[in-house]
Amino acid sequence: MLVEDVATRFGLGRLTGRPTPVTGGLSNELWRVATERGAYAVKRMITNAGRPEFVAAVEASYAVEQRAWAAGVAMPEPVPEPVTGRALARVDGSLVRVHRWVEGTAAAGSPADAAALLATIHAAGRARWAAPPEPAWDGDRWGAELGALARRVAAAPQRVLVADSHRDLDPKNTLRRGDGVLLALDWDAAGPVCAVREAVAVALDFAGGRPAAFGEALRAYGEGGPVTVPREPWVFGGWVAAQGGWLDHQAAHGDGDEATLGRLRGLAATLDELISGPW
Repeated sequence: MLVEDVATRFGLGRLTGRPTPVTGGLSNELWRVATERGAYAVKRMITNAGRPEFVAAVEASYAVEQRAWAAGVAMPEPVPEPVTGRALARVDGSLVRVHRWVEGTAAAGSPADAAALLATIHAAGRARWAAPPEPAWDGDRWGAELGALARRVAAAPQRVLVADSHRDLDPKNTLRRGDGVLLALDWDAAGPVCAVREAVAVALDFAGGRPAAFGEALRAYGEGGPVTVPREPWVFGGWVAAQGGWLDHQAAHGDGDEATLGRLRGLAATLDELISGPW
């Protein structure tokens, strides 16, 4: 891929320096590109980019991202391909997309900051009552403890508050800007999600097993989110299904994942403490 061709296609202006590769991405290739009009993040899509449904899925997520940007959610500005207005363009045989570059520190947000950011995303996310979109997970293959956990958190109400949201707001997808504001990065998985389940998942991911930090996060979410998180086991179901699904995926490919297994067992042991803790 020639970055100069990407700059031309997206109308970024003349390059003023050599493009710089950005390390740390798990799924795609990222470059910092400086032009006469500013600095941009150019992403070449790699993982799953050849699947027939890939482009449509990213463009659907882009619609959520655009609405969040228009509503003032803290995030890098998405730059559409100017002719089509779409997120993706094929350049030199690769699918690419572009954002304005933002300087900051990666994965530096507190649990409360992340939950407050999520609340703004949900407030912009066309909240509506619907059936919970997350599937349940069968944990029995991993032992009685995780089987019991999976069943306990799966029993959601028939209708929950669903919002169009980020759906992958973990520490790797956040950036603390120089003025202290936490930004949400990488919206390629955005779509509808059960609001309270995502709030709990973000609190768990950022708290790192600390009950007090978990409670701080849910209190911060409650101050700006569209709904209060109830003290019931089912609100943990989205996080359990995601972690369990990843565990199953790794096992199917012959890879172990002791860290994920440990996190699930940790939740099984502390679930009642978290439910009754100071939210």
